[in-house]
Amino acid sequence: MSPTWFSVDLDAVAHNIRVFRGLVAPAEVCMVVKADGYGHGAAAVAVAALEAGATWLAVAFLEEAAGLRESGLNAPILVLSEPRPDEMADLAALGGVRPTLYSDAGVDAFASVAADGAPVHLKVDTGMHRVGTTMDAAVAVARRILDSGLDLEGVFSHCAMADEPEDPLTSLQVQRFDAVLAELATAGIRPPVVHMANTATALGRTDAAYSMVRIGIGAYGVSPGPEMAGRSRSVGLRQALSIHSRVTHLFDVAGGEGVGYGHLWRSVADTRLATVPVGYADGLTRGWGPGGVALVGGARRPLCGAISMDSLVVEVDEGVAIGDEVVLLGSQGDEEIGVAEVAERLGLIPWEILSRLGQRPPRLYP
Repeated sequence: MSPTWFSVDLDAVAHNIRVFRGLVAPAEVCMVVKADGYGHGAAAVAVAALEAGATWLAVAFLEEAAGLRESGLNAPILVLSEPRPDEMADLAALGGVRPTLYSDAGVDAFASVAADGAPVHLKVDTGMHRVGTTMDAAVAVARRILDSGLDLEGVFSHCAMADEPEDPLTSLQVQRFDAVLAELATAGIRPPVVHMANTATALGRTDAAYSMVRIGIGAYGVSPGPEMAGRSRSVGLRQALSIHSRVTHLFDVAGGEGVGYGHLWRSVADTRLATVPVGYADGLTRGWGPGGVALVGGARRPLCGAISMDSLVVEVDEGVAIGDEVVLLGSQGDEEIGVAEVAERLGLIPWEILSRLGQRPPRLYP
């Protein structure tokens, strides 16, 4: 067995989904499982989420939807951006996978290969300014979808600043989206599935739940931002992923000795060190080391020097032995290292920490 592994607590995923179901009821919950389920293993976390009451899954790309279908998952799947025209036939063949549409070319391409009445979702750009039809064109694109013989099952947008509760953009986006919905209704178009809220919005804005919410980072038990950390704790979100390895070598260095590439760390006195076989090939950035910590024997121990491709070094004491467990993310004893804690120290966001995790360590689902 590999000396390094990622442990994924599927009970925590299920718990988090139930938390959000309680927060947004009667709205449905769509579990976002793109990027291999944020590094957790898409199929496994999708099953856990669906068993806990999520009713939809969402991905970024056609290939991700195909992987879920190959795993035997039959729940409705939404591809969050418009597929390329040359992908539409493959998407239509998957069955129950909904494309997001927002361009005339996209509508025409899918309509040319899909069965009559195939469900699609229309995305409207209300301020994220990434993808989506403009608000002014929303009714026209919706009509084109319906005139093409497709079923406009859903309409949605996405919040850009919901992780900063005091920023006025979220309220403006909700107002804009409501205005688009009103224009669609005036035109006689009332899609049954309406969604806008992501994790941060679902935690702070009940008025943006509509009929469905899309839960990404929160389903994995991670706060969507520092300003939402208190709220995430108060509702009881539980971090699902932990990174584990074992001590494979112990050695001593004298005071003044440098450790690792570039000697970014030097001992100030004689120091006991441990080598741990996990590195940036496994998803830890090189900068994870300086100023970072690991859990060994239930205590926080400083990492020493830069992370190497396949290993890191941690300061220990005489009580540590070869084979002892080392935790880089997650809990050991009464201590915990959170994804958000590491991200903040590195100047990153939690999404980057999780989505960069390598495929070399096995995912275990205890």
